[in-house]
Amino acid sequence: MNFLAHLHLSPDHSLVRVFNFSGDGFRGLHWKTTASSEMLLGVELHRFIDSFTDEHELTKKAKALLRPKAKRTASIALDLLGDYFLHKHWETMRVMQDHSTSLTVEHFINSMITEIDTHRSLLVGKASRMAPYLTSENWLMSYQTLDGIGHAAQGMALRHPAVKDLPLFFKQLDSGDYQIAEQWFLEFYPKLMQACQQWTLAHPAHKMLSLS
Repeated sequence: MNFLAHLHLSPDHSLVRVFNFSGDGFRGLHWKTTASSEMLLGVELHRFIDSFTDEHELTKKAKALLRPKAKRTASIALDLLGDYFLHKHWETMRVMQDHSTSLTVEHFINSMITEIDTHRSLLVGKASRMAPYLTSENWLMSYQTLDGIGHAAQGMALRHPAVKDLPLFFKQLDSGDYQIAEQWFLEFYPKLMQACQQWTLAHPAHKMLSLS
């Protein structure tokens, strides 16, 4: 899943959200030796989200259906489309998370940007490099349109030649592939939310942080 989904799937704790947002930057296990409870929960939740998504049969099926056009970028295409469909179906998905039940997507995103700005010194890796653009280019809100997702894909292709096919996939996105991705999201995202909630409750850091 992409940035917006990772933030939404976090428990209602600003530092846990920030470390989840920054989770890709934590490699290996050495960081655990000095990690706070917030860091442990956030980074490990990020990894859980990624592994649960990649290994789920609904995701495997959707990637296989998209692969003829998306080629080896099918996983990334689904990640980006996940944020797009989270925008589109926010009214349905927000009520499945206690901390977003009463929030518009604009309110939620503005709160997330404030949290990330406040704790920017804690970010590492890709999240650290991307954080300034969350404000200056309003990336999280831009994911509400296919043009915004396409722009994100173009930026990724410029930074990473290995995903050069990604922008073309979005330029040629047809109704069939759109429906495949939307059906995947509608079936999968509620399952992912429930899995994250259960995983968080079972994590040792949950009790230490007195999360609700």
